[in-house]
Amino acid sequence: MLKTKLSTILFGALFPLMMACDRPSSNPEADTITVNRSIMYDPAFWDYAASSNMLQVEISRLAVEKGTTEKTRALGQRAVDFHGNALERMKKLMADKEKIQLPDSLGGADRGLVQEFQLLEGEEFDTRYRDFIASSHRTQIDRYEEALLRAENQKIRDLLMDMRAHMRDELDRLAVPDSVVLSEE
Repeated sequence: MLKTKLSTILFGALFPLMMACDRPSSNPEADTITVNRSIMYDPAFWDYAASSNMLQVEISRLAVEKGTTEKTRALGQRAVDFHGNALERMKKLMADKEKIQLPDSLGGADRGLVQEFQLLEGEEFDTRYRDFIASSHRTQIDRYEEALLRAENQKIRDLLMDMRAHMRDELDRLAVPDSVVLSEE
């Protein structure tokens, strides 16, 4: 008998809740959550992309200046040219996007990394620069591949695909021993 009474009380308490859940909302717009997953509207991604390109340019300028081998200086010059151009393309693409503010200077951690590279000399610089390029390019390739899945605009897709292709090419170049010379393509 106690079980029957408890079941009745419990059902009596839950029945109005179940009915409320089945009833349509009086405000259908409140029930709809719109999430724009397009990369076009992702400020965190664009901050990352612009910052990483600025960092590549700054450290690569040092490679052009301080590199002890032609391979290091050439890698640096390609990076300065490519990433500087990529940054300009980003600025043009995002110029009319109110919610996207690209950084205009390096952040604190990135400035610190540039300062570390300024203190390096000789072969130590070359080795650290090649390691930096390899590590940062692998990370950036992953980020750009994720972004490509969310890119709806063809100009943005083109930029992301160019970035990815450049980074893969540079990783391939880094994998070639110094005794083998690749021609410029």
